[in-house]
Amino acid sequence: KTFEVSVNPNQLATYGISSLELYQAIANSNVNVGGDVIERNSQAYVVRGIGLINNVQEIGDIVVKNVGGTPILVRNIANVHESCQPRLGQVGREEENDVVEGIVVMRKGENPEKVIAALKNKIHEIQDNDLPRDVEMKVFYDREDLVKLSVRTVFHNVIEGILLVTLVVFLFMRDWRCTVIVASVIPLALLFAFICLRINGMSANLLSMGAIDFGIIIDGAVVMVEALFVSLSDHARSIGMAAFNRRSKLGMIRMTARGKAKSVFFSKLIIITALLPIFSFQKVEGKMFSPLAYTLGFALLGALIFTLTLVPVLSSLLLKKGISEKKNRFLELVYRWFDGFFGLCHRNAIKTIVIAICCMVAGIASFSLLGSEFLPQMNEGSIYARATLPQSVSLDESVRLANRFRAILRSFPEVSQVMTQTGRPNDGTDATGFYNIELFVKMHPESEWKTGRTKEQLIEDMDRRLSVYPGIDFNFSQPISDNVEEAVSGVKGAIVAKVYGKDLRETERIAGEIYKTMRPIRGIADLGVIKNIGQPELQINIDEGRLARYGVAKDDVQSIIEMAIGGKAASQVYEEERKFNLIVRYDKPFRDNAEAIGKIKVPTDDGQMIPISELATISTITGPLIIYRENHVRYCAVKFSVRDRDMGSAVEESRRKVAEAVSLPEGYRIEWSGDFENQKRATNRLAHVVPVSILLIFGILYVLFGNARDAALVLSNVPFAAVGGIMILLLTGFNFSISAGIGFICLFGICIQNGVIMIMDIKHFIRQRYPLGTAVEYGMHSRIRSVLMTAMMATLGLLPAALSHGIGSESQRPLAIVIIGGLIGATIFTLFVFPLIVEKIYQHINIKRIS
Repeated sequence: KTFEVSVNPNQLATYGISSLELYQAIANSNVNVGGDVIERNSQAYVVRGIGLINNVQEIGDIVVKNVGGTPILVRNIANVHESCQPRLGQVGREEENDVVEGIVVMRKGENPEKVIAALKNKIHEIQDNDLPRDVEMKVFYDREDLVKLSVRTVFHNVIEGILLVTLVVFLFMRDWRCTVIVASVIPLALLFAFICLRINGMSANLLSMGAIDFGIIIDGAVVMVEALFVSLSDHARSIGMAAFNRRSKLGMIRMTARGKAKSVFFSKLIIITALLPIFSFQKVEGKMFSPLAYTLGFALLGALIFTLTLVPVLSSLLLKKGISEKKNRFLELVYRWFDGFFGLCHRNAIKTIVIAICCMVAGIASFSLLGSEFLPQMNEGSIYARATLPQSVSLDESVRLANRFRAILRSFPEVSQVMTQTGRPNDGTDATGFYNIELFVKMHPESEWKTGRTKEQLIEDMDRRLSVYPGIDFNFSQPISDNVEEAVSGVKGAIVAKVYGKDLRETERIAGEIYKTMRPIRGIADLGVIKNIGQPELQINIDEGRLARYGVAKDDVQSIIEMAIGGKAASQVYEEERKFNLIVRYDKPFRDNAEAIGKIKVPTDDGQMIPISELATISTITGPLIIYRENHVRYCAVKFSVRDRDMGSAVEESRRKVAEAVSLPEGYRIEWSGDFENQKRATNRLAHVVPVSILLIFGILYVLFGNARDAALVLSNVPFAAVGGIMILLLTGFNFSISAGIGFICLFGICIQNGVIMIMDIKHFIRQRYPLGTAVEYGMHSRIRSVLMTAMMATLGLLPAALSHGIGSESQRPLAIVIIGGLIGATIFTLFVFPLIVEKIYQHINIKRIS
């Protein structure tokens, strides 16, 4: 709201008043003054001169000038009325073309759960206490809806994972007491992790909870419980249950737990060390994945503490009677088959090792066949479309098109609601022009869709229906993704090619060539040039010579242009606690075209009035609407997305073809940024930090074994585990992403742990004076149950996340799939190949040195 004085320049001329005089008279007539204090009857009175304007009538009564003794009032030369600021945008929702929208932005680092709850309370308070009865606030987009759907997906995955892990333990151990002891570690480890997160002021998120593998967390407890149960069973069988008293049982538990504590401790330490590359992530990837590293790290630490303390105590309390391994036909079958197959491999050790190495080399080489991307696109359950119109479009035309777009999108049965935003005011968080239409498409749950279309197919159909409007670029994204993409790339697009240079027209010409080159490339979608130039301008070029000839000050000319055409606030009008600008400007017919503007008169030094057309040249040009800069250098951007293809190969092909087809003048360059930039940065970080992490693991292994030989042997598990992860990505059609990369990191820690325990078991039998070949066979046999349990627990624990298609599952699936595939490969190698390699190495070493 404003108060506006719409000036009639003809009336000004009639009374010989300049617009500057009118402006000054209004500014001087709206003021209160203080007159100090006077004393009267022993009291002090504050003297105040009240001159503030209160309403339209008082504005009209302001005296501008006396002409022949007659006061000329504002209402004699202008129309005074209530008005409003120039409209800079319009919002439509469903069938209503004009509604008021409010956007709430959360501060960085705040807890969404608390903020949304407080926000809802405030909305109810405003609705009940402040708004008129016929005004209602309706929520269109609530971030909490996505959070609830994602949490529901994670909750189901977690519960299913815990149940499957518990089932595996019971299947292998066939003892409910061992199952209870192992399963009790899961909630306690999670509680420990949550407490640590709380202490550090951190919160768990979708990725950190959904990607937790409970098999990894409790595998140390499994190793400990299995060792305790087997030791107690063997001891009871050797001396008889009658002689097996409490003291001997506690001594046996203490001795066995002490023997296994070293391998369990170092194994967990190795897995935590393997997470170090995740802690080193920065920017977007750091924000997304560091909670995963902290949550999993704290859970592993908690599991380690409870494995070394609680598990032996619970074993002493629960394992009292019937401590003997029950006949387990499933396990007998597994032992028979695995022992037989290992015997075959053992008899053909060289061939087996050669075949394994060839498979490893081929598997590692097949990594080049994988596509690459930053992260799989998370399904937010909504669509956020953007239409970019010519920059010269008017608000009325943009709103007309926005209403049509909204009607088209509402016609799709999968759509529940549509809201359009045209332009946006300058006092918001993200000002933009009339050329920008944003369409927020709220969807029904996909389980209710009856058309059989996927979300990708729906977007293609929407794009096809909207693309009938020529000269308009459409971009499809999602609400949160769109904001993240814009924050990363700097423009409204997922990936951009930025042309840097001084001349805006030259950068746009180069951007046009890039557009033509990229258009035929497969997988490139939402392609468009984000232009700087395109805004029509009416320029008033003031001539210094003419100003001197007529005796006119340039400042007066500029002030009149600003006030008469654009409107200038002379003062403010107060209404109780609120204040509104009092604006002076020419009435619309006297300022809405070049000819009318040329007739606006300016006072000279001798009191005459000269039209602007005599003092300046008025012309129309096409100028820049926005000038994009980065590091103080101008740029023009070509934005695009990638669909139906991996991002890495699409961008690489685009870069190669652009480099071949587009020649750059001196001083101009092209840079690519956006999600592609995130991927490159995170991949480079992994390339630098993962070797450091492996060196640290090697150091831990050296401390554990006391020699570099065994440490190097254990690390040989890593490439074989990677092969399984690579092959399953190829089979399932997933691209290599940062999520998959973190799956490889977690996988390396697990397979190294199995190698550690395998070597320690082989050494144990060597110390028992068994021949090397027999020690290797016994070592492999003794590890069958624990390795298979570890692999099956980790696999089944992540299987719900790998198979899930619910909201929020997309970012977890590559991580889960890599660990599952890698564990299959690592298990085969650990049981059938790794002992053979250990045997071949140990054959050339003195047995005493090994033990």
